[in-house]
Amino acid sequence: MESSDRALRGTAATPELWTAVYLMLVFDLCFRALRAWTQLDGKPIGWQEAVHIGVDLLVCPAPLLMAISFRKLLREEMSRNQLSSRSFTICNFWIAQLLVLVYVALAL
Repeated sequence: MESSDRALRGTAATPELWTAVYLMLVFDLCFRALRAWTQLDGKPIGWQEAVHIGVDLLVCPAPLLMAISFRKLLREEMSRNQLSSRSFTICNFWIAQLLVLVYVALAL
């Protein structure tokens, strides 16, 4: 039976959103690594190219790491009864939605 609470509408899809976020991260990392590989084209790599490629690859997991740490903070607050499970469910859903938007923007 579906809840009558409008704020909880759609939150049942949260695990699928988190799976999509992880898959988008993997695809974005693979795409960036392959793009860097083709840009090198067998030429020797200098320190400037190495820094550029390294920063390009390290930018990808940064939003996910921040979201995971924020979700962990919310879980700790919920375990101390300072946050309701309803609020955690809504926040977890919106965190995943924002991450999908971030990784779509990174792919463009």
